[in-house]
Amino acid sequence: MPRSVIIPITNVYAKGDFTAKIKIGSQGATANLILDTGSSSLVVQGEDYMPADDEVLEATSLAQNKTYGMGGWFGPVVKTRIAMGDGPFSVDVQNVNIAVTKKEQEGNFVGADGIIGLAYHELNKAYDLTEYLDQHQVEPATTYPWFLAEDQQDDSVRQFRSFLKEYPSSYIQPYFCQLEEEGVVGNQFALLIHRSSIYQTSRERTLKQLKRHPLNNGFFVMGHPKFHKHLYKGHFKTVKVMDDKYYNVRVKSMQVGDCAAREAPELEERHKNYRTNGIVDTGASAIILPKSLFDQMITDLVSINPEFDAILEPYKTFEGVEEGVNLELLDLNQWPSIYFILEGLEGEDVRLELKADNYWQIHAPQPNQASFQFVFLERWPNQCIFGIPLMTNYFTIFDRQEQENGILLFAEKP
Repeated sequence: MPRSVIIPITNVYAKGDFTAKIKIGSQGATANLILDTGSSSLVVQGEDYMPADDEVLEATSLAQNKTYGMGGWFGPVVKTRIAMGDGPFSVDVQNVNIAVTKKEQEGNFVGADGIIGLAYHELNKAYDLTEYLDQHQVEPATTYPWFLAEDQQDDSVRQFRSFLKEYPSSYIQPYFCQLEEEGVVGNQFALLIHRSSIYQTSRERTLKQLKRHPLNNGFFVMGHPKFHKHLYKGHFKTVKVMDDKYYNVRVKSMQVGDCAAREAPELEERHKNYRTNGIVDTGASAIILPKSLFDQMITDLVSINPEFDAILEPYKTFEGVEEGVNLELLDLNQWPSIYFILEGLEGEDVRLELKADNYWQIHAPQPNQASFQFVFLERWPNQCIFGIPLMTNYFTIFDRQEQENGILLFAEKP
């Protein structure tokens, strides 16, 4: 049976998103990469890995370009060795596809060194530039070392995306898929985490001190998460994965405390490529709601306590950065749980809870502040993105081997 390994993770590098340390190539260059179920590419910043020193590197004719809700990058794809973990809790595999950034948008990975995409093949598209390389007499015809004609040297990330679309594309094997297909680990992974924002404590701390705080750390389990019974308790709630473009789920409704349940909007026809009205995304450090559902949540919270309105005022708009309010304004005992009802295996309701201390992160983003973990994006489709705040209340398993598209399992933390 494939092994199951536990990898320590931390949220201090990526300002809330959790990163795991990997070792790259023959020299074992270390990089802290964001664990992201909302993408599939394995990518590292060029300055954190020196391909020229890697004796096991295999160059390819492929390049990748990715743009996210915030950020983006492009660069060559190479194959090399990737290792994670230490001792008995480690994995090591050769010939892994990894992109090395040639250009990226400012702040693209926050303070991390790249991303480990944990979704499926459909989000890991690469472009074959053999024709371009031959036309420009590049020998050998590989994208590393990076070569572009002068008229392409200064392209932005989004401009380069248009350039790539002129060339053939294919889906390349994501890292976790390779681990599973080669029998290194089982086809499941899980997260045990406690925060969706860095826990700053009540006074300024150094990065080293923050990294040591237990609330800023967690575990990434690859293989067979249920074997590790010390990481959860009780029974699992099972949510059906409706599509494997992302970890797509169907959101039925939202309920704020004892207020009436509010039906979640369905995707509009023009947004059907998003597949369903919800995804579970470890690369999102907040929960993103459609504007209509966000507004209803605010209305329901204020109906419970009119004093909440002034506290929530800063969050009625979103400027793309985490914002805090004075912690003294909050009595979390007064704030209700917020529930999301998702579809289970047989169409039944599965009720997931965010408690007040899940959706209000105290001592964030600064000491003695609190940060509200719900946002909306203008012009975003009718899709809920369940980011890290939802997972702070559960031991969360992404089980890719059950059913057609997999299932998501949620159990209480010990």
